[in-house]
Amino acid sequence: MRTQAFQKELRCAICINTFIEPVTLECGHSFCRPCLCLSWEETQIPARCPVCRGPCQQRDLKTNVVLRSLVAIARRASLRHFLSSEEYMCGTHRETKQMFCEVDRALLCRSCSQSQEHRAHKHHPIDRAAEEQREMISKQMHAVWEKTQQNQHNLQEKRRLINRWIWYVKLFRGITKDVFRNMYQELIKTYQKPDVELLQDVELILESCESVLFFLPLPLRPELSAPPIPGLIERLTQHRVEIAFNDATENHDLGCCVGQDNPYAVLSSEESFHFTAFGHQVFSSGKHYWEVSVDDSSTWALGVIRDFSIGSNLTESEDLFLLLFVKENTLSTIFTTSPLLPHYVEKPLGRVGVFLDLDDGSESFWNVAKSSLIWRYPTGAVQFPVRPHFFSGSLVS
Repeated sequence: MRTQAFQKELRCAICINTFIEPVTLECGHSFCRPCLCLSWEETQIPARCPVCRGPCQQRDLKTNVVLRSLVAIARRASLRHFLSSEEYMCGTHRETKQMFCEVDRALLCRSCSQSQEHRAHKHHPIDRAAEEQREMISKQMHAVWEKTQQNQHNLQEKRRLINRWIWYVKLFRGITKDVFRNMYQELIKTYQKPDVELLQDVELILESCESVLFFLPLPLRPELSAPPIPGLIERLTQHRVEIAFNDATENHDLGCCVGQDNPYAVLSSEESFHFTAFGHQVFSSGKHYWEVSVDDSSTWALGVIRDFSIGSNLTESEDLFLLLFVKENTLSTIFTTSPLLPHYVEKPLGRVGVFLDLDDGSESFWNVAKSSLIWRYPTGAVQFPVRPHFFSGSLVS
């Protein structure tokens, strides 16, 4: 009972778990540093204590070393209790397994750690090995948090740039409109001039007109860059599954009618040649990752669809979670469904990765060549059994 009461005092009030890098606020309440960082991420100064709501002027908090030491003591006590069971008794030497082999990633008793099989391997007491790994995780958390803050700063800069850009576009639109209006009026005036005067002025006015038409503004497609995440695809590959698609159906009608403003219209257009395929597998839990090649298609869609929605009308459906690439004439756009949303990122070349995490109800799409995120559905978006889906097509010339 005393041990439980002691450990209860070492729990963060935010995550209700044992402290990670505990920090103590001016009001006396203590929290995990990562929990407090996340809690204060969107708050304004002064930040407030998550428990008593008291103001906290200081944000650069130092780790409470006393609490951290107490947490380490509690962990060691918990480890001793954990290892006291028969399950962690060495069957050969009848000793408690207290050592960790870094090579085999296995728990050993001291006698086994000195055996010929493990003698050349690097060993540590379990508690020390675990603390070393926690130190590494802590360093990574610091690095990730710093990058998160840097990313927030970069996004704010981009937001300011976008606002300035919008202002400039409005100004440029007015200037361009005036130039073309004046040119049009000059053509009207020249047309109405007497014959001799028209013949003297027409060459100059037509040359001016040609110059204006040459510099006609083209549609602008803003594109955001996504930074690569080293090692990400390798981690996702741990959940890789091979998707078996059914026989592709040519010119299959998705039952949708959404070009650029309505992408499904291109997918189901009579002027396009396309096929669609559904995976044999139905996923209702767990983590699954697969990749799809999109190199040769001018229009494609991939992702998952609700198992029982196949063959039904999918217009404005919330049962499909797809990444679509639609190319019409010279314009191309990437969309996602549920809801239909355009994305201003570069087109992925080669392969697109699909990561389906049904443990938290999310799906994400990855640019494999760039090892970068294209889009992730929020947690809880996918709450039902789904099948993989793939569509590929091209407009008939």
